[in-house]
Amino acid sequence: MKNFFLVIPTRDRLSYLSNLLIDLNAFEKHISQVVIVDQSQQDIEADVNKLPLNYKFTFVKNARENSVNHSRNQALKFYEEEEWLFFLDDDLRISSVAFEQIVETLKPNIIDVLIPGIQFEGMETTEFKYHTILDTISKPSNFSKPRFRLQVCSGLNVAKREIFKEAGFLFDENFTIWGDDWDYGMRLLQAGANIYFQPKILVEHLSASVGGQRDKWTLLNTKLEKETLYFYFLKKHFSKTVVKQQFFVKFIQAIKLLFLAGELSTIRILLKAHKAASKMPIL
Repeated sequence: MKNFFLVIPTRDRLSYLSNLLIDLNAFEKHISQVVIVDQSQQDIEADVNKLPLNYKFTFVKNARENSVNHSRNQALKFYEEEEWLFFLDDDLRISSVAFEQIVETLKPNIIDVLIPGIQFEGMETTEFKYHTILDTISKPSNFSKPRFRLQVCSGLNVAKREIFKEAGFLFDENFTIWGDDWDYGMRLLQAGANIYFQPKILVEHLSASVGGQRDKWTLLNTKLEKETLYFYFLKKHFSKTVVKQQFFVKFIQAIKLLFLAGELSTIRILLKAHKAASKMPIL
């Protein structure tokens, strides 16, 4: 049954995108439509149209200055009430076996959001230690074990129609270089989603060294942007008390840096970020 709606934002990665699109031929019998939203410097539509693809797709062009979440929202304009929404980054490789496993895992209709695993060397034995409470409760310490997961990768997940709508349907375009996965996961959790990470379904993430959102990092003060988005995330999902607590913890840490290393920029960035986040409208 063709009940999957697929969204693929892309940016300066024609070769990676082409490989993924060809991989999707193995999933053809389940695809209702694929929407590709392109922010590349050069027009790649003609190249994509030449690919031997066995499914319906729509190609949309988007301005480079927009965020990847804006691209996802542009794709969602073409949504036609498919049962499942499948969000993909453009530098993934997915085997036919993985596609079969995704369908079988969703069949019992218990899972609302499925996160496949990303294959990496040492996956079975590597244990991760995190330095914040948020990271510790939301990320696996061992990525080879299935579990509930709070942080949902916006570029690799399958969401059920009803829960995605309950979570607000659109992605928050305020998130530029940080926070979209956290925000997406929190919204799904608040909507009552059963979020499941299943690393037995293995997908290859090529972590392309070109393209993507890298150029945005050169145009922004990344420390200020990340700190601003951190406080915006807290403001959106937690109480004012939590925001104040986090601000004062960070302020004390910044004061220590000032006295120990003469580092003044951390305080400046903190104050600017906190003020900027307080003025951001919540989407």
